[in-house]
Amino acid sequence: MTANQFDYRGVPIHIKKKPIKHMYIRIHASGCHINMSSKMSAKFVENYLKDNIEAIKKTYLKLKHMTYSILGKPISVSYSKDDYDYEFKRNHLKIAHPISFDKGFKAFLKTSMITYIQHLEAQLQSHLKSFEITPVPYQFKYLTSKFGSYHRVKHMITLNTFLYMLEPALIFYVLMHEYAHTKAFHHQQAFYDLQHRICPNDKELSKRLKTLTIPRQFTI
Repeated sequence: MTANQFDYRGVPIHIKKKPIKHMYIRIHASGCHINMSSKMSAKFVENYLKDNIEAIKKTYLKLKHMTYSILGKPISVSYSKDDYDYEFKRNHLKIAHPISFDKGFKAFLKTSMITYIQHLEAQLQSHLKSFEITPVPYQFKYLTSKFGSYHRVKHMITLNTFLYMLEPALIFYVLMHEYAHTKAFHHQQAFYDLQHRICPNDKELSKRLKTLTIPRQFTI
């Protein structure tokens, strides 16, 4: 395996040549990491970067200047390599994890999101009952492509633990969006009518949610 590092239009590029067939791209706060076949030429990589650098740079800068929040309120974070634990005081979150800050912070998000939904349970049940909607079980996962989903066969809602970083109004919107699916599975007019009834400011919240990018990895 051979490695190469250089800067391309303000983005650190890390290239590793391996005995593989294809090229794989990962963008982190440390730059753009490319694993590629040892048979691929430098010109091939150059052309790829030339065609895609603007999108790569946009993602890189978001990760490099990542900010943290809990329920929409800004916080500071720190990390130590130790057994998993966390402490939150005065808007500062200390994360300890034996592997990485990323894994420790995602574990914190999952624990906290579960607790948050448990505290909302009575309020949610009361709200849903007024629309004759029955609460369903939840599962919690860190996802990179969606904020939540409803599984019709399992009759279960999956919530993205990333939501714990967002303000409560956005969490409520995602919940109501998925509960609307329990009555109207497809995105047709009946679905949108129900969603608007159970979450009257759904259009505004939907627009705000669409401006957000879910990070693949957390770094400090």
